[in-house]
Amino acid sequence: MEQRLTDLTEHIENVIQKYLRDDYATIDDYNRVAGEIAEPYRYLIVADFPSNFSEDAAARLASIIDAGSRCGVFVVMLVDPGAKLPPGIDLRELRARAVVIEGGSHDRFRLADQAMRGFTFEPDAPPSETQILELLRQVGEEAQSAGRVEVSYSVVAPLPEQLWSRSCAEELRVPIGRAGATKAQELRLGRGTSQHALIAGKTGSGKSTLLHVLTTAALLWHAPSEVEFYLVDFKKGVEFKPYASGDLPHIRAVAIESDREFGLSVLQKLDVELRRRGDLFRERGLQSIAQFRERFPAEAMPRSILIIDEFQEFFVEDDRIAQDASLLLDRLVRQGRAFGIHVLLASQTLSGAYTLARSTVGQMAVRIAMKCSETDSYLILSEDNGAARLLTRPGEAIYNDANGLVEGNNPFQVAWLSDDDRHEILQRVASLSSKHRVQFEEPVFFEGNADADLPRNRQLRRAAAERARPIAPIAWLGEPVSIKEPTGAVMRRRGGANLLIVGQRSETAAAMLASSVISLAAQHESEGPRAPRFLVVEGTPEDDPLSGRLHETLAPLPHDVRAISWRDAPVAVAEAHRELTARERANRTDGPAVYVILHGLHWLRSLRRRDDDLSFSFGKEETGPAPDQQLKQVLIDGPRLGIFVLAWCDTTSSLTRAMDRAAIAEFGNRVLMQMSANDSSMLIESTSAARLGLHRAIFFDEERGAEEKFRPYGFPSASQVRQLVEP
Repeated sequence: MEQRLTDLTEHIENVIQKYLRDDYATIDDYNRVAGEIAEPYRYLIVADFPSNFSEDAAARLASIIDAGSRCGVFVVMLVDPGAKLPPGIDLRELRARAVVIEGGSHDRFRLADQAMRGFTFEPDAPPSETQILELLRQVGEEAQSAGRVEVSYSVVAPLPEQLWSRSCAEELRVPIGRAGATKAQELRLGRGTSQHALIAGKTGSGKSTLLHVLTTAALLWHAPSEVEFYLVDFKKGVEFKPYASGDLPHIRAVAIESDREFGLSVLQKLDVELRRRGDLFRERGLQSIAQFRERFPAEAMPRSILIIDEFQEFFVEDDRIAQDASLLLDRLVRQGRAFGIHVLLASQTLSGAYTLARSTVGQMAVRIAMKCSETDSYLILSEDNGAARLLTRPGEAIYNDANGLVEGNNPFQVAWLSDDDRHEILQRVASLSSKHRVQFEEPVFFEGNADADLPRNRQLRRAAAERARPIAPIAWLGEPVSIKEPTGAVMRRRGGANLLIVGQRSETAAAMLASSVISLAAQHESEGPRAPRFLVVEGTPEDDPLSGRLHETLAPLPHDVRAISWRDAPVAVAEAHRELTARERANRTDGPAVYVILHGLHWLRSLRRRDDDLSFSFGKEETGPAPDQQLKQVLIDGPRLGIFVLAWCDTTSSLTRAMDRAAIAEFGNRVLMQMSANDSSMLIESTSAARLGLHRAIFFDEERGAEEKFRPYGFPSASQVRQLVEP
């Protein structure tokens, strides 16, 4: 009870200080101007006063009665006049401030007002249970719509003539909603201690909408030379996916359902930028981005905004990633202010063991609290500021740029932005970029809940467009879980340069083999003496849904790509072996590349190693080595002569049945999907593959002794294949 009275008292103080001030006499005057963000009226119902009322509770009640009506808080009390009142409460004063109804006998009542004293009235009969249920249903429906407040996005959007009109040389100002009846609430970063922001709001509070409003409004008000964004989302959703279209010049990196490793690489990239700017400023004798913009206006130096949603995911494990993330975030927060690098961290809750160091949080002066628990209210604001616990509706928030102190509270309502409106805004920004012919690099994009997209491989597109013909082409496999070059196996002409994929996800394995062939083809001529050969053996059984998928995907390639059934696997191996023998005899190491693709070693029984060595039979000279021996020789001697094997096997046990250890050792490039720790250790001397999930794999390069976690490519469409190899 006392907590509810305290909440109402704080609400009244907040209305007086933030809404009424000297501008409005009562909440009625304010609401006539406020429109959609009008403040709702509140009613305090007190039964059987003063029973169970302490002295403090009674004092708060008196305060509410005294100041509440001006702020839209009204009290209805049932008072026992014969009971002892708490100290400080005078029943005569209460009667003087209220409309008093006195009870009489036989459920008859009368108004205490002198003019009405002679009249009595009888209350209506209470509603039936059925009527109560219907009333509650109607009230519930109305309450849902009444609790939804939508501030038009036009409040924060610039007029057409104001697009890209703001400069953030001195500070970044981005409107995000309405504060009070007529004012716009802005996020302001870059001046004084207001450099970084902490945002908290539980599910349904409107936190995602706030992040979208902030980002889109910044894109509309500021040119790409003024502001750039790094967007990282750790939660299970695709909130930031629309910003990864590649058409938005402000966007540098977008991560959806991000791995901790990728999030860390974003921090590392910004740390590199922080150091670059620091060195540049020292060379030129500058101390802030404002000085740089003033003295070198022709050089682009945008403010870098890092937004991490559910940032506490960095710290769910006490490992190297958590330690590095903590150090990098602390450095970005402490040093980024001078160089125009700002960090915005958002979360549903700040409580629990997994969170940022309090010393780092203390450096983040701007706090935006949305509807959250009482504990989180104190954590995001300050130990004596629980104002956020009073927030009730989606989009209602408190903006505080005083490190959470009570005097810094500024209530506001986040503007509403629908998905359709957001799509239209991003299209407008893309059109504006095209109109101004803005040159920019495609953003780094990571979508953790889906296969990687081969057409997004910039290195592959560039190789195809420039008709690059590298000495050692790369079989691209997927996108790394970090900001770096795509993951791929280099087909060097040296021993062990074969590729082995092991894992039970047959579609993922087939897609990786398809991506490898497509990327290798794009780096070779399709005709002429240097044109490669691809011998693609499809081991998938005919009754499998994936049967023929690999061949269909590779069909648009203009190269010599031969589709070979599982029955003719020995024929493909024999052809590669004959080519190997011919090149050895001619001592030729510069012949055109030959790639033998074995999709499903576990299905290709004709290539399986033989436990009984029959190669010493009388017909050895006429028949030559058995298929398994031919394959082994191609694995051992083929790469240095330009003949490579790319194979997939479902399990390590199947692999050891198909080949001996000496043959397996010739696969210097290995890809592991999820498997047991023992199997992982056998293949790469590490248990990393045991911790993989869906859409993840490990690439191991034996030559470098390095392993890399990545997201495998999915199957590209036929049109995408043609575009990649026929620019």
